[in-house]
Formats: sequence, C-alpha cells, structure tokens
Amino acid sequence: MLKRIMLGVICSVGSLMAQQTFVNPLFGGADPWVVRDEASKSYLWCFSENDLGIALYRSKNLTERGEKTVVWRAPKEGPYSQQIWAPELHFAEGRWHIYMAGSDGKNENHLAYVLRAKTDDVMGEYEVLGPMATGDGKDGRSPLVWAIDMTLLHHDQKLYALWSGWDRPGTDRQFLYIAPMKSATELSGPRVLICDHSEYPWERTEEGPHGRGLNEGPQVVQAHGRTFVFYSCAASWLPSYKLGMLEIVGKNPLDPKSWKKSVRPAFESVEHTYGVGHSCFVQSPDGREWWHIYHSKQSREPGWNRDVMIQPFTFDQSGMPQLGTPVKRGVPLPRPSGE
Repeated sequence: MLKRIMLGVICSVGSLMAQQTFVNPLFGGADPWVVRDEASKSYLWCFSENDLGIALYRSKNLTERGEKTVVWRAPKEGPYSQQIWAPELHFAEGRWHIYMAGSDGKNENHLAYVLRAKTDDVMGEYEVLGPMATGDGKDGRSPLVWAIDMTLLHHDQKLYALWSGWDRPGTDRQFLYIAPMKSATELSGPRVLICDHSEYPWERTEEGPHGRGLNEGPQVVQAHGRTFVFYSCAASWLPSYKLGMLEIVGKNPLDPKSWKKSVRPAFESVEHTYGVGHSCFVQSPDGREWWHIYHSKQSREPGWNRDVMIQPFTFDQSGMPQLGTPVKRGVPLPRPSGE
C-alpha cells in the first residue's frame, strides 16, 4: 500500500512539473514572429506558408502555436508570387498589417510589401498594398532597391520603417536602413543607412577579408526609457549566425550618428545550440517577463532546416538587455509568467 501511495505521489509531482515547464524547441520553423494581442489576451504567430502565402496562429500561451489560419495566398505569377519571406504582423493606426518580402521567384527581385486586413478580424482576409518605396531619391523610388525583413519602429510619437536592403541594385551586400512613414502603408522619405558591416568581422558571412556583409532581421526592444534594435548577421545557413545590437542614443533616428552599435555580438551560438538568429521579443501574459523568440539550426551542416526556440531574458541596472546564451534543447524551463 505504501509503495502505491508513494508511486502516486511521484506521478502527481511529475505531472505538475510537466504542466509548469516546457522544453525547446517549440516546433520546426524559421523567421519566427509573435505579437501579444491584449484585446483577445492571446499571442498571434505569423509565418510564411511554404513561401507561397502567410499563416497566422492564435494561442493563449506563448509556449504553444495554437490554431492556424492561412490569411493570404500569393498569386500564381507576378512580382510577389513566390519567395514570401519573414512576414510580420503589426497593429498600427487601428488596423492589422502584415509586412513581408516577396519576389517573382528570383531573389534579386525581392521587395518589401505591406498587406492590410480587410476587416477588424485579425484572422480574416488581407489585401496587398505596396511595394514600399525602399530606394534612394526624395521619393524613395529611384529606383526601388532589394528589401526584406521590414519592421516598424514607434519613436517619440512618430512611425518609422526598418529593413534589410542592398546598397544598390545588383549587389548582395545587406545593410540596415530606416525611413520615416507617412502612414502604416507608405514611406515618406528616402532610406537612411544606419548599420553597415565595416567595423567588425563577426558581422560578415566569413570573418576573413573577403567575407560578405550580411545584416538582416532588425527587431525593436523598448524598455526602461531606451530603444534597442537587435539584428541578425553573418551567414543564416551556417552555425555562425548571430545577433548584433544597435541603440538610439541621439534625438533623431534618421541621423546615422544617433545610433550606437555594440562592439560584441549580443547573442551567439554555443556548442549545443547554433545558427541562432532572426529574433523577436515579447512579454509574458502578465507582463512581468520578457521573452526572446528565435530560430536555431537543426544541423551544423550548411542549410536552412531550423527550429523555433524561446527563452526569457532580463535587463541590467542601467536598462541594457542581457540575452544570455542559447538554451540547450530538451531542458525543462519554467513556463512564461501568467501561463
């Protein structure tokens, strides 16, 4: 009888621990994006649907992807019919918008597009507006220049777009740019370069003198009165993929001198978890914790098979984010506060 009681207690404790913890990876996938919707008290995940559409998932818990709805499918042909990459869902100006990169099947023709919800239903249909004016010149259309990974920056009651782009048509060097926005669907000025990759070898695909610069996936974190932009760099197909960090230290985000770059990577591979990058950041259900969502490679061999990982992070006394090191797969972690 005593053995049965003890066994029951052990099973109950094990079941309780399982309910209070989770393990990484959450699921297979790349370029994760998730946003907290306070109106529905849920998390909304946004992913490319086989590079030919966009799917949203809704869940009450950050550790679960939830119910899936394909909200947009690419046309069979045209400038945004293929290679739908890294969509992001944003609520701006009272409407839901999705920012994505799309092409006609040729990477060199990638441009940034915005989709707007046709109704108030975030899981409803979306219409394509764009492409965004990501070129040089006063109108940004002289001509349009390759652009991916567009995201929004709200700063001092003004709206800006951040993205990864080529410095000119026909090259494959990726830099980070910013431009002011007239609205959530239109830029109002030419792009401004805020992050190249000339300072530090760790930002390049290879750290030698011939390594190609590759900065992409800018993501905003605003807390404790400070604004940071994390970005992915090096080679997404190699274990060396990592995060760099910028901070706005001046008054005008359109002035390159207003940005300060960290001299060291903010988050990089370790022996057990590698190829980490293309992050986003969100708070726990009760707002007490910050969580870092990113992808990691499944293998050290070159390629793009990846999984989605999440882990908490903190800020030091000065308000500087401390992302720590990538967690090990299969290790139980406490669930986000409020789940």
